[in-house]
Amino acid sequence: MFHIAGFNSLRFFAFLSIFLFHTTSGFTAGKYGVDFFFVLSSFLLTYLAFKEMEQTGRFSRWNFFMRRVFRIFPLYYLLILFSFFVLPVLAAEAGRNIHLPENKWLYWFFLSNYETTDCIFALKFFWSIAVEEQFYLLFLLLSLFFTRSITALVGTLLLAYFLFMLYAAHNSINTYAHTAAHLPNFTAGILAGYFFWKKKENVLFTVIAITVAALLCVLSQENTLFTLSLSVLFASLILLTARYANLISGNPAFRFTEKMGTYTYGLYVYSGFIITLTAEFQWTDNKLIHWLYTFSLLALTAVLSYHLYESRFLKLKSYFRATASNTAAVKSEKG
Repeated sequence: MFHIAGFNSLRFFAFLSIFLFHTTSGFTAGKYGVDFFFVLSSFLLTYLAFKEMEQTGRFSRWNFFMRRVFRIFPLYYLLILFSFFVLPVLAAEAGRNIHLPENKWLYWFFLSNYETTDCIFALKFFWSIAVEEQFYLLFLLLSLFFTRSITALVGTLLLAYFLFMLYAAHNSINTYAHTAAHLPNFTAGILAGYFFWKKKENVLFTVIAITVAALLCVLSQENTLFTLSLSVLFASLILLTARYANLISGNPAFRFTEKMGTYTYGLYVYSGFIITLTAEFQWTDNKLIHWLYTFSLLALTAVLSYHLYESRFLKLKSYFRATASNTAAVKSEKG
């Protein structure tokens, strides 16, 4: 299994920022943890796709799709079933009213980022999973052009982004949950993944990129430029982490965050449910104790879910990994 030391820590810190955004007051920057996940995801997918083409001569889109299915679908649909069929019964028994989304079918097809009706807090976390799934489909299309010009591909994605944002501005469209509004996240990740595969990352250039991007994030008053600068900042941070992964691997200072990073998907999708639960049954007025209790219960839930449920499906991913040996075997059988 492919692993870069430090990436799990980055995942955990990104989740923690989102969790702090939802459980504390004033930490508004935490919402950008979602953007970081988008950048990291596209970085890894791009690097692994080029690595697979380098080793086997091809990129199996079917294998890619099935690996994503086994990672995302089991837990996602478990919680959708729980939310739509079990939770209303439990709420009725407890004498509570809950609001489910009007267009539930959008959740079944990973289109919940376009569902704007009011609904329970827990389901509001699912919009980013929908955006991620839509990007996976886009990635399959983009992979057809990986062997051509990466510059033209990046340019096309950024042009589409600017045109969408221009259209949205003229039509007063709330853009944050739209997949097109996050094209800079995915584009920066693709470009960084390509650079990492080509071994073209440069420490000095990366540090300069981080500095300039951070400055633009602070100074930018316009959402279009801010998202682009933030994406460059995150992509550069990922490249820098990958470059110095040897300093993180085995380092006891990162032992906890590297371990917890394994559970970030569960931490994210369960967080809305756990935050709501502890708010409903709050037993202390001490905000710090309440926060620690909420986080601890969430962590326990995510860990148990991973080892007792998700891991059973994750094992199936091994059947959809292309290797040079089995590719050669397939070619031999065809020959």
